[in-house]
Amino acid sequence: MDLLETQLHGISKRLRTGSLSIPDIGDILPASLMLHDLDGLQPIGCNYMNNWGCEHLGTSVDEVNELGKAYYERYFVPEESLAIFEGMNNYLVIGDFDKQYNFFQRVKLHNDIDYTWFYTVCKVVQVKAAVGTENKIILLSSPVLGLDNLIARVTKTLDQDCYIRANYRRFAELTKREKEIITLLANGKSTREIAEQLFISDHTVSTHRKNIIRKIDCKSFAALLKFALAFDLI
Repeated sequence: MDLLETQLHGISKRLRTGSLSIPDIGDILPASLMLHDLDGLQPIGCNYMNNWGCEHLGTSVDEVNELGKAYYERYFVPEESLAIFEGMNNYLVIGDFDKQYNFFQRVKLHNDIDYTWFYTVCKVVQVKAAVGTENKIILLSSPVLGLDNLIARVTKTLDQDCYIRANYRRFAELTKREKEIITLLANGKSTREIAEQLFISDHTVSTHRKNIIRKIDCKSFAALLKFALAFDLI
């Protein structure tokens, strides 16, 4: 991600001096590159999209402009687009164009059913024109491989953290012996096997099991296993 931002910073400098053209950049980047015209602080349409972007979306610059708002409905998640528009508007209003506006977004690529996560760097750049320079918005978007798995892991961790907070009091009320029996139960041991391993009677194990169920409110093996995993009992 830092590399993408560094690339765009270098690109913007060369565009301003005219030592590099947009097509020159677009032809060599393994990412989507788009250029939007500006009317004051208002983006007014796509001026350029490189071949990589067109091929992966299965579209063209002309079609993007013809679609208008429908472009965002076709390729992006509407709720995410609204947040991105708000962030981009704030970036334009603040007007510190030495900085960039960066965001994650999900994109539905050509012939794909699921969305793919992209990291996008957005910057207002000065492009050399026939007379002087013109301000335009450049967006450089690169797919982030493995981000879906990362988000799933983060979500799982957050969910588990909520579960632990909600059940910690129950865990704290367990005796050392009860925790020991939960570990054995979670590992598939029967009442008889637990009794033999701990040198106690079957009746004592059954009593512990009843107390465990009452204390942690786990009425199924799946619920017991979730509890044991959350509190590192297995």
